[in-house]
Amino acid sequence: MNSALHASYSKKALFCLLAVLRIFLIAAALTMIVIELAEAYLQKDVLHLALFSMFFLICNFQINLSRHKEVMKSEDRIGRLFVLALFSLSAAFLELVDLGFDQLLNKIRGNLGLISWYYSICIFEVIFGAMAICMMTYSLDRMLVSLRSIAGDYKTTSL
Repeated sequence: MNSALHASYSKKALFCLLAVLRIFLIAAALTMIVIELAEAYLQKDVLHLALFSMFFLICNFQINLSRHKEVMKSEDRIGRLFVLALFSLSAAFLELVDLGFDQLLNKIRGNLGLISWYYSICIFEVIFGAMAICMMTYSLDRMLVSLRSIAGDYKTTSL
């Protein structure tokens, strides 16, 4: 009885934690978009390299998770997680494009004849950065929903 009660509390805690993680994910995405907006005129290349690395690692995790057929129990879930990994990979490469825009902005910053191009590229940089963050947020959110569904399938497993 005590073991079953403990397992029940553990699973409820896990489900609550996954729901809280989704809320924190949205808060982190909004914060990153605000940072992206503020960063448009500061050209912080390290931020883009860090985001690329993080997004690429998350993509790798999602691909590796989709390879566990015994845990996933469904070809549909495996396919869904693989597509989410492609979203993460796309977000990682969008961050590299964003870094390229930063490098271009550094080249044309002092040229007064190209000031209109400078502001246009700044706008594109913010758009690509925000798109990458939104794609990653979507991918992680859907992954957390899938993980919660998978954990729900293991009702008899004690923790």
